[in-house]
Amino acid sequence: MLKAFKFRIYPTASQKQWLIQTFGCVRFTYNHLLKARQAYYLETKEIDYTLTPASLKKQYPFLKEVDSLALANAQLNLDRAFRNYFKGRASFPKLKNKKSIWQSYTTNNQKGTIYLEETYIKLPKLKEKIRIHAHRPIEGTIRSATISSRYNELFYVSLLCEVPQKTMEASNKWIGIAYDPDRLVEMSTPIDISVPKFKHVDRQLVRAKRKLVIKGRAAQHRRTHVERVKNYQKQKRKIKDLYLKQKFQREDYFEQISGTVIRNYDYLFVESISADCSEGEFSIQDWHKLLAKLQYKSQWYSKKLVLIDMQEQTNPSTGKKSLELVEIGKQVLFE
Repeated sequence: MLKAFKFRIYPTASQKQWLIQTFGCVRFTYNHLLKARQAYYLETKEIDYTLTPASLKKQYPFLKEVDSLALANAQLNLDRAFRNYFKGRASFPKLKNKKSIWQSYTTNNQKGTIYLEETYIKLPKLKEKIRIHAHRPIEGTIRSATISSRYNELFYVSLLCEVPQKTMEASNKWIGIAYDPDRLVEMSTPIDISVPKFKHVDRQLVRAKRKLVIKGRAAQHRRTHVERVKNYQKQKRKIKDLYLKQKFQREDYFEQISGTVIRNYDYLFVESISADCSEGEFSIQDWHKLLAKLQYKSQWYSKKLVLIDMQEQTNPSTGKKSLELVEIGKQVLFE
């Protein structure tokens, strides 16, 4: 199975410049190929795959200075985006923006070009090793590495490794899991996991947005464009960080729930719903994200997951789903 290990890296000033240059070249390649394919598609209603990063290097020599595998992966990502669009799974591919919070590129491990050595990591095309904070040992064989940066200030590397499948000690326990818009999950056996304080971050966002409006009005009063007002841009960045904090809070909550359930139970009977009927803190999209984590983690550790349709099986007096329907799933599983 494939498993990713994400670490913080600390490149030097010259290494930062090279990584930022690689981000730019990957973004340039992706956007250039997208524009060319979009123009060709409007004329012929077909996708032209003849233009490649290798052919772009002849016209733009600066692309030769960065990792060629990073440019090749940019093309593969664009191909995947078009496939998702034509199959109806996503919207039409969009251009990559230089002003995005996150910038990244992916490179492959070919015959040991990516490896860890004590507190350093070696990346292709980069002669000097980059200092890394490997807070846990990696497992298996490294297949690829994704280098990302936040505001081009904080840098990370995510190593995708091929690891053998693990098995946990069998507990022969089962648990029923249903959707709850306020806590995300309702379980037949309650687990002790506290819901993150989203309202605290919401209040911070309201105040931050109010300050941004005030700073924008002040800039308008001075007849100065907001792009040149430092305190406005600083406040705008604070708002982006708060949104990112909200995202990390939710992801951490999903990880805690899925990890606790997988460690303690062998049989999972999970509600399967598709319509968005939530009016609480967690939407149906959050539920699907949790369900995806439960599905791949159950495969990792040889657990049994059964989806049960409980939409029509609600208590009319309380409006809550009956987790006694897990008995139906048990019959399905053990028969």
